[in-house]
Amino acid sequence: MPTELRHVLFRPSEVIAAIVQYQRHMGYPLPPGTILSHGLEPGEPGSAVGFSVVIRPDTPDAGAPPERKVTVEGPALAVALILYCREQRIPLPAKADKSLQRFGNQVGLVVAVNPREKEIAVMRTDAVRTLRDREGSKDG
Repeated sequence: MPTELRHVLFRPSEVIAAIVQYQRHMGYPLPPGTILSHGLEPGEPGSAVGFSVVIRPDTPDAGAPPERKVTVEGPALAVALILYCREQRIPLPAKADKSLQRFGNQVGLVVAVNPREKEIAVMRTDAVRTLRDREGSKDG
């Protein structure tokens, strides 16, 4: 079975919406306020993808800093984006491998549908023949 590869790219506003929804779902809602800045966390290629949002709460807690930075990265960010896709009715195969990548200032959810190991184990090498094998058997 061939591998199917999909890239679902999210604009920063969509990532923010996904983080807001995820935080609420996890029981840690972001405080109401103004978003002062946002963006991908710097990282080396192959490192965990992270996204930060800096918020100025409408009603800051006494003694708390005036701004609050929330960073979601790695598996938590992947879960946030998958929940967002579910909410937006963007179909994602449940059994596919999913990973995150940076695409400029966007976050990409990479979805790979691969053959299952048990399917590969059932295949027999003598059942697979090349065109050359078939042509050779006609001649001999």
